Amino acid sequence: MSRVGLLTVIVAALGGPACSIVFDPERDDDIDRCRYDDDCPVPPDPRFENICTVSEEYQQEDEAVDVPFPLICSPRPSVSCDPDSYDYDSPFRTRAREAIGRLERYDTVCNPLGGVQGCPPHPETGCNEGLSPHPLSGRCDDDDESTPPAIAPEASVALQDVLDQFCRSVYCDIRFTCHVRDHVCEPCALGQPISRGGCGDLYPDGVRSSVYQSADELSAACMGRDGDLEQAHIGPLEDVVTATDSGTGTDTDAATGG
Repeated sequence: MSRVGLLTVIVAALGGPACSIVFDPERDDDIDRCRYDDDCPVPPDPRFENICTVSEEYQQEDEAVDVPFPLICSPRPSVSCDPDSYDYDSPFRTRAREAIGRLERYDTVCNPLGGVQGCPPHPETGCNEGLSPHPLSGRCDDDDESTPPAIAPEASVALQDVLDQFCRSVYCDIRFTCHVRDHVCEPCALGQPISRGGCGDLYPDGVRSSVYQSADELSAACMGRDGDLEQAHIGPLEDVVTATDSGTGTDTDAATGG
């Protein structure tokens, strides 16, 4: 009996499939196939969730072609980067409160500073020595391709350094960011706006925010998949000596517009 025939007999004997997993006898491998997200198993790493999506090798160049299969279970990051989801005294939520108390750090006025890192080139003097316009952002930056582009902060990205460092600590990867649309950690994408999935480090007054770790520091302090999210590492704010309580209500709504 052929494999297809044998599979038909087994399914019939069981009274038909109990779920919508797609049986594909031509693909005898360890890839989980599906029709819906609920068909996917829980991934071993709790920092991720499986979604049912089209396999990249079958994605069509012609978007007008509707090809619903084959669908596979693919992991995606799922950790929340909303500070209010964590304990009040956790490092993450504590740093968020402190940052709300220092919102002036997110209002860098570039022109008086000259061509410092993260600011546009000064109209008269250009970028400071050792810096040049970044090919994507156009802002003054160094030539270290292993670090995210430098961005002078403004009010619309308040707290983004704290949010991003949380995600980087959880996933042990400097390429992670917090997308504030739904407050979920995700890998950043060059060219997208910071806080909306883009890559970037905030440089208040031309100096990299002290909450960040370097790639080597992230690797050395990596908690892995079994790490306690409440203990994610967030460096101290450079201009904060003691924690600042933001008062009543949720901690971050005032800064993020929530």
